[in-house]
Amino acid sequence: MRTSSLARVVVASLGVSVVVTLGCVPPPPAPSPAATPTPIPEPLSVSISPTGGPSAGATVATISRTGPGTGFQSGATVTVDGSRVDATVLSANTISLVMPAHAAGSAKVTVTNPPGQTLFSVWYSYVPPMVISELLPNSGSTAGGTPLAILGPNLCCLDVTVTVDGIVHEVESGWPENSVGLTTPAHAAGPVEVIVTDRYGQAASAVFTYALPATFDLNGDWQGWARLDGNVPSDVGARLVLTIRDNIGVSVSCRVCQPGENCALVSAPSLALDPPSVVANGEFSFVGSGGVSVSGKILSPIYATGSINTPSCGSRYWWAWAQKKQ
Repeated sequence: MRTSSLARVVVASLGVSVVVTLGCVPPPPAPSPAATPTPIPEPLSVSISPTGGPSAGATVATISRTGPGTGFQSGATVTVDGSRVDATVLSANTISLVMPAHAAGSAKVTVTNPPGQTLFSVWYSYVPPMVISELLPNSGSTAGGTPLAILGPNLCCLDVTVTVDGIVHEVESGWPENSVGLTTPAHAAGPVEVIVTDRYGQAASAVFTYALPATFDLNGDWQGWARLDGNVPSDVGARLVLTIRDNIGVSVSCRVCQPGENCALVSAPSLALDPPSVVANGEFSFVGSGGVSVSGKILSPIYATGSINTPSCGSRYWWAWAQKKQ
Protein backbone atom coordinates (compact mmCIF):
# COMPACT_ATOMS: atom_id res chain seq x y z
CA MET A 1 0.00 0.00 0.00
CA ARG A 2 1.28 3.58 -0.76
CA THR A 3 0.02 6.93 0.44
CA SER A 4 1.30 10.40 -0.26
CA SER A 5 2.58 10.67 3.26
CA LEU A 6 3.82 7.32 4.42
CA ALA A 7 4.75 3.77 3.20
CA ARG A 8 5.79 0.98 5.48
CA VAL A 9 7.87 -2.00 4.47
CA VAL A 10 8.30 -4.90 6.85
CA VAL A 11 11.22 -7.22 6.37
CA ALA A 12 9.99 -10.26 8.15
CA SER A 13 12.97 -12.45 7.62
CA LEU A 14 15.18 -10.04 9.55
CA GLY A 15 12.64 -9.43 12.28
CA VAL A 16 12.96 -5.72 11.99
CA SER A 17 10.74 -3.02 10.69
CA VAL A 18 12.02 -0.22 8.44
CA VAL A 19 9.88 2.83 8.04
CA VAL A 20 10.46 4.92 4.93
CA THR A 21 8.77 8.27 4.62
CA LEU A 22 7.97 9.35 1.09
CA GLY A 23 6.66 12.69 -0.10
CA CYS A 24 7.80 16.34 -0.40
CA VAL A 25 10.72 16.79 2.00
CA PRO A 26 12.34 20.28 1.98
CA PRO A 27 16.09 20.32 1.13
CA PRO A 28 18.60 21.31 3.82
CA PRO A 29 19.23 25.06 4.04
CA ALA A 30 22.08 26.46 1.93
CA PRO A 31 25.22 27.48 3.84
CA SER A 32 25.42 31.14 4.77
CA PRO A 33 27.74 33.14 2.50
CA ALA A 34 31.14 33.99 4.02
CA ALA A 35 31.16 37.39 5.61
CA THR A 36 33.07 40.00 3.61
CA PRO A 37 35.92 41.33 5.79
CA THR A 38 35.62 44.98 6.66
CA PRO A 39 38.52 46.82 5.00
CA ILE A 40 40.94 48.47 7.38
CA PRO A 41 41.13 52.13 6.47
CA GLU A 42 44.49 53.40 5.34
CA PRO A 43 46.11 55.36 8.17
CA LEU A 44 46.53 59.07 7.69
CA SER A 45 50.10 59.93 6.78
CA VAL A 46 51.50 63.41 6.27
CA SER A 47 55.04 64.45 5.45
CA ILE A 48 57.23 67.21 4.07
CA SER A 49 60.08 66.65 1.64
CA PRO A 50 62.85 67.52 2.04
CA THR A 51 62.71 67.48 5.83
CA GLY A 52 65.27 70.25 6.19
CA GLY A 53 67.21 72.95 4.40
CA PRO A 54 69.38 76.04 4.85
CA SER A 55 68.24 78.82 7.14
CA ALA A 56 68.58 81.22 4.20
CA GLY A 57 65.43 79.61 2.79
CA ALA A 58 64.56 79.23 -0.93
CA THR A 59 64.23 75.43 -0.67
CA VAL A 60 61.31 74.08 -2.72
CA ALA A 61 59.35 71.68 -0.49
CA THR A 62 56.37 69.37 -1.01
CA ILE A 63 53.75 68.56 1.63
CA SER A 64 52.06 65.21 0.99
CA ARG A 65 49.19 63.31 2.60
CA THR A 66 47.62 59.86 2.22
CA GLY A 67 44.72 58.22 4.03
CA PRO A 68 41.15 59.11 5.02
CA GLY A 69 39.74 62.49 5.80
CA THR A 70 39.51 65.77 4.00
CA GLY A 71 42.25 66.47 1.52
CA PHE A 72 43.77 69.78 0.58
CA GLN A 73 41.25 72.19 -0.88
CA SER A 74 41.69 75.10 -3.23
CA GLY A 75 42.53 78.13 -1.12
CA ALA A 76 44.29 76.14 1.61
CA THR A 77 46.89 78.22 3.45
CA VAL A 78 50.30 77.24 4.82
CA THR A 79 52.11 78.85 7.74
CA VAL A 80 55.67 78.37 8.98
CA ASP A 81 55.82 78.98 12.72
CA GLY A 82 52.62 81.01 12.39
CA SER A 83 53.71 83.17 9.44
CA ARG A 84 51.80 82.63 6.21
CA VAL A 85 53.83 81.70 3.13
CA ASP A 86 52.94 81.37 -0.54
CA ALA A 87 51.85 77.82 -1.37
CA THR A 88 50.23 76.06 -4.32
CA VAL A 89 47.66 73.26 -3.92
CA LEU A 90 48.59 70.80 -6.65
CA SER A 91 46.01 68.17 -5.67
CA ALA A 92 43.96 66.95 -2.75
CA ASN A 93 47.11 65.24 -1.48
CA THR A 94 49.96 67.58 -2.51
CA ILE A 95 50.99 71.15 -1.78
CA SER A 96 54.13 72.88 -3.08
CA LEU A 97 55.83 75.81 -1.38
CA VAL A 98 59.15 77.63 -1.15
CA MET A 99 60.50 77.61 2.41
CA PRO A 100 61.16 81.13 3.73
CA ALA A 101 64.30 82.24 5.55
CA HIS A 102 64.23 81.25 9.20
CA ALA A 103 66.51 80.98 12.20
CA ALA A 104 68.31 77.66 12.58
CA GLY A 105 66.27 74.99 14.35
CA SER A 106 62.89 73.28 14.00
CA ALA A 107 59.90 75.06 12.45
CA LYS A 108 56.23 74.04 12.51
CA VAL A 109 54.58 73.92 9.08
CA THR A 110 50.75 73.98 9.29
CA VAL A 111 48.12 73.49 6.56
CA THR A 112 44.65 75.02 6.98
CA ASN A 113 41.66 74.48 4.66
CA PRO A 114 39.09 77.24 4.19
CA PRO A 115 37.24 78.52 6.10
CA GLY A 116 39.73 77.77 8.88
CA GLN A 117 39.92 73.98 9.27
CA THR A 118 43.42 73.07 10.44
CA LEU A 119 44.35 69.75 8.87
CA PHE A 120 47.74 68.94 10.31
CA SER A 121 51.26 70.19 11.07
CA VAL A 122 54.70 68.82 10.23
CA TRP A 123 58.19 69.79 11.39
CA TYR A 124 60.96 71.16 9.19
CA SER A 125 64.62 71.57 10.26
CA TYR A 126 66.48 74.74 9.34
CA VAL A 127 70.25 74.23 9.11
CA PRO A 128 72.61 77.08 10.06
CA PRO A 129 75.13 78.43 7.52
CA MET A 130 78.44 76.66 7.06
CA VAL A 131 81.32 78.23 8.98
CA ILE A 132 85.01 77.30 9.07
CA SER A 133 86.49 78.71 12.24
CA GLU A 134 90.00 77.29 11.81
CA LEU A 135 92.23 75.01 9.78
CA LEU A 136 94.59 73.04 11.99
CA PRO A 137 97.28 73.32 10.76
CA ASN A 138 96.82 76.07 8.22
CA SER A 139 99.97 75.09 6.32
CA GLY A 140 101.73 71.88 5.42
CA SER A 141 104.35 70.16 3.34
CA THR A 142 104.30 70.25 -0.44
CA ALA A 143 104.87 66.49 -0.22
CA GLY A 144 101.34 66.10 1.22
CA GLY A 145 100.41 63.66 3.96
CA THR A 146 99.50 66.31 6.55
CA PRO A 147 96.48 65.48 8.74
CA LEU A 148 94.22 68.51 8.29
CA ALA A 149 91.44 69.25 10.78
CA ILE A 150 88.73 71.60 9.52
CA LEU A 151 86.99 73.11 12.53
CA GLY A 152 83.58 74.77 12.63
CA PRO A 153 80.48 74.92 14.85
CA ASN A 154 78.27 73.06 12.37
CA LEU A 155 80.74 70.55 10.95
CA CYS A 156 80.01 66.94 11.69
CA CYS A 157 80.81 63.49 10.58
CA LEU A 158 80.97 62.69 6.88
CA ASP A 159 77.91 64.59 5.64
CA VAL A 160 79.99 67.16 3.74
CA THR A 161 82.11 67.42 0.62
CA VAL A 162 85.62 68.90 0.84
CA THR A 163 87.59 70.27 -2.09
CA VAL A 164 91.23 71.34 -2.00
CA ASP A 165 92.10 73.69 -4.86
CA GLY A 166 88.95 72.55 -6.67
CA ILE A 167 89.58 68.79 -6.32
CA VAL A 168 87.27 66.69 -4.15
CA HIS A 169 89.07 64.73 -1.42
CA GLU A 170 87.81 61.97 0.82
CA VAL A 171 86.73 62.98 4.32
CA GLU A 172 88.05 60.66 7.02
CA SER A 173 86.22 59.29 10.04
CA GLY A 174 87.36 59.50 13.66
CA TRP A 175 87.74 63.27 13.99
CA PRO A 176 86.37 65.14 17.03
CA GLU A 177 82.95 66.77 17.20
CA ASN A 178 82.49 69.96 15.14
CA SER A 179 85.29 69.02 12.79
CA VAL A 180 86.03 67.02 9.68
CA GLY A 181 89.43 65.89 8.57
CA LEU A 182 91.45 64.65 5.65
CA THR A 183 95.03 63.96 4.66
CA THR A 184 96.36 66.65 2.37
CA PRO A 185 97.47 65.69 -1.13
CA ALA A 186 100.81 66.76 -2.58
CA HIS A 187 100.72 70.22 -4.14
CA ALA A 188 103.02 72.97 -5.35
CA ALA A 189 104.00 75.63 -2.82
CA GLY A 190 101.50 78.42 -2.31
CA PRO A 191 98.00 79.09 -0.97
CA VAL A 192 94.98 76.96 -1.97
CA GLU A 193 91.30 77.27 -1.17
CA VAL A 194 89.69 74.61 1.01
CA ILE A 195 85.91 74.52 0.57
CA VAL A 196 83.44 72.54 2.68
CA THR A 197 79.94 72.05 1.24
CA ASP A 198 77.02 70.46 3.09
CA ARG A 199 74.25 68.38 1.50
CA TYR A 200 72.07 71.48 1.15
CA GLY A 201 74.65 73.28 -0.96
CA GLN A 202 75.83 75.66 1.75
CA ALA A 203 79.58 76.26 1.57
CA ALA A 204 82.39 77.84 3.56
CA SER A 205 86.04 78.29 2.64
CA ALA A 206 89.45 78.88 4.18
CA VAL A 207 93.01 79.12 2.90
CA PHE A 208 95.65 76.41 3.39
CA THR A 209 99.25 77.22 2.46
CA TYR A 210 101.63 74.63 1.03
CA ALA A 211 105.26 75.21 1.97
CA LEU A 212 108.58 73.48 1.36
CA PRO A 213 109.48 71.35 4.41
CA ALA A 214 112.82 73.15 4.70
CA THR A 215 110.98 76.38 5.53
CA PHE A 216 109.39 75.04 8.73
CA ASP A 217 110.87 76.48 11.91
CA LEU A 218 110.99 73.56 14.33
CA ASN A 219 111.48 74.19 18.02
CA GLY A 220 110.01 72.98 21.30
CA ASP A 221 108.79 69.71 22.73
CA TRP A 222 106.81 67.62 20.29
CA GLN A 223 104.48 65.46 22.35
CA GLY A 224 102.49 62.53 21.05
CA TRP A 225 102.13 58.77 20.85
CA ALA A 226 103.77 55.75 19.34
CA ARG A 227 102.13 52.46 18.41
CA LEU A 228 103.19 49.11 17.06
CA ASP A 229 102.82 48.67 13.33
CA GLY A 230 100.63 45.62 13.85
CA ASN A 231 97.18 45.49 15.44
CA VAL A 232 98.04 44.18 18.90
CA PRO A 233 94.93 44.30 21.16
CA SER A 234 96.98 44.35 24.39
CA ASP A 235 99.08 47.26 23.17
CA VAL A 236 97.51 50.54 24.26
CA GLY A 237 100.27 52.67 22.82
CA ALA A 238 103.21 54.59 24.18
CA ARG A 239 103.86 58.14 25.29
CA LEU A 240 106.57 59.92 23.34
CA VAL A 241 108.26 63.29 23.77
CA LEU A 242 110.66 64.46 21.09
CA THR A 243 112.58 67.66 21.80
CA ILE A 244 113.75 69.75 18.83
CA ARG A 245 115.63 73.02 19.25
CA ASP A 246 116.87 75.15 16.36
CA ASN A 247 116.00 72.34 13.95
CA ILE A 248 118.13 69.85 15.86
CA GLY A 249 116.66 66.83 17.62
CA VAL A 250 118.37 66.71 21.02
CA SER A 251 116.40 64.12 23.03
CA VAL A 252 113.58 61.61 23.00
CA SER A 253 111.67 59.69 25.64
CA CYS A 254 109.26 56.83 25.15
CA ARG A 255 107.36 54.56 27.54
CA VAL A 256 104.60 52.02 26.96
CA CYS A 257 101.29 52.87 28.61
CA GLN A 258 99.86 50.01 30.66
CA PRO A 259 96.17 49.06 30.41
CA GLY A 260 94.07 51.45 32.50
CA GLU A 261 96.91 54.00 32.69
CA ASN A 262 96.40 57.58 31.51
CA CYS A 263 98.81 57.73 28.60
CA ALA A 264 98.87 61.53 28.68
CA LEU A 265 100.47 61.40 32.15
CA VAL A 266 103.10 58.77 31.35
CA SER A 267 106.69 59.96 31.55
CA ALA A 268 110.02 58.29 30.90
CA PRO A 269 113.68 59.21 31.27
CA SER A 270 114.91 61.34 28.41
CA LEU A 271 117.36 59.72 25.99
CA ALA A 272 119.92 62.20 24.63
CA LEU A 273 120.51 62.00 20.90
CA ASP A 274 124.30 61.97 20.64
CA PRO A 275 125.26 63.12 18.11
CA PRO A 276 122.18 65.33 17.67
CA SER A 277 119.83 64.63 14.80
CA VAL A 278 119.74 67.51 12.33
CA VAL A 279 116.46 68.31 10.61
CA ALA A 280 117.21 68.79 6.91
CA ASN A 281 114.53 69.46 4.30
CA GLY A 282 111.88 68.54 6.84
CA GLU A 283 113.33 65.13 7.70
CA PHE A 284 115.72 63.73 10.30
CA SER A 285 117.24 60.40 11.23
CA PHE A 286 119.28 59.18 14.21
CA VAL A 287 120.90 55.80 14.81
CA GLY A 288 122.72 55.12 18.07
CA SER A 289 124.09 52.23 20.05
CA GLY A 290 121.95 49.47 21.57
CA GLY A 291 119.55 49.43 18.63
CA VAL A 292 118.24 52.93 19.40
CA SER A 293 116.98 54.77 16.33
CA VAL A 294 114.59 57.60 15.58
CA SER A 295 113.52 58.96 12.22
CA GLY A 296 110.85 61.44 11.27
CA LYS A 297 109.28 63.67 8.68
CA ILE A 298 107.92 67.15 9.40
CA LEU A 299 104.58 67.51 7.62
CA SER A 300 103.55 70.90 8.97
CA PRO A 301 104.81 73.46 11.48
CA ILE A 302 103.00 71.52 14.21
CA TYR A 303 102.86 67.90 13.06
CA ALA A 304 105.48 65.20 12.50
CA THR A 305 105.52 61.43 12.15
CA GLY A 306 108.12 58.70 11.84
CA SER A 307 109.47 55.52 13.39
CA ILE A 308 111.28 54.82 16.66
CA ASN A 309 113.12 51.93 18.29
CA THR A 310 114.17 52.10 21.95
CA PRO A 311 114.54 49.51 24.75
CA SER A 312 111.56 51.08 26.56
CA CYS A 313 109.16 51.09 23.58
CA GLY A 314 110.43 48.57 21.06
CA SER A 315 109.97 49.23 17.36
CA ARG A 316 107.01 51.53 16.65
CA TYR A 317 105.73 54.25 14.41
CA TRP A 318 104.97 57.58 16.07
CA TRP A 319 103.18 60.89 15.51
CA ALA A 320 103.52 64.08 17.51
CA TRP A 321 102.27 67.66 17.71
CA ALA A 322 104.51 70.62 18.47
CA GLN A 323 103.70 72.41 21.73
CA LYS A 324 100.37 70.57 21.85
CA LYS A 325 99.42 67.59 23.97
CA GLN A 326 97.06 65.22 22.16
